[in-house]
Amino acid sequence: MKTAFAAFLAALTLAATANAAEPIGGSFLSAVDTVANKTLIAGSTNTNGLYLRTIAAECAMNLTVNVVPPGTSAAPRAIVACSPNSSTIKGAATLPNPLYVPAGWAVTINSSAGYQYNLHMTYDLAGQ
Repeated sequence: MKTAFAAFLAALTLAATANAAEPIGGSFLSAVDTVANKTLIAGSTNTNGLYLRTIAAECAMNLTVNVVPPGTSAAPRAIVACSPNSSTIKGAATLPNPLYVPAGWAVTINSSAGYQYNLHMTYDLAGQ
């Protein structure tokens, strides 16, 4: 019984320390900008896939955060959409759940030029 418990305790300790250094939301991006189309994470940076943990956006005009598959003619796929309530009340939106983005895909933002937006995002590049 003592041997079985010691083996269980050793296995539990190894399992706990094996992932001890794994980051959760280890990378952070924050932007206050008016640029209409912007690449947040290039497909060339996303070599092993990435996990988008959180995205929070505030917008003065319509805004989308997109994932874009590799290829020049690939259409972006919106994952967060933000729209203001009126000309004086800004809109806000969040990523409802963490999302895995396959290797080679980019993360971009599209908005109306000249209108300010705030974006905050946490993510982890897989394999790092």
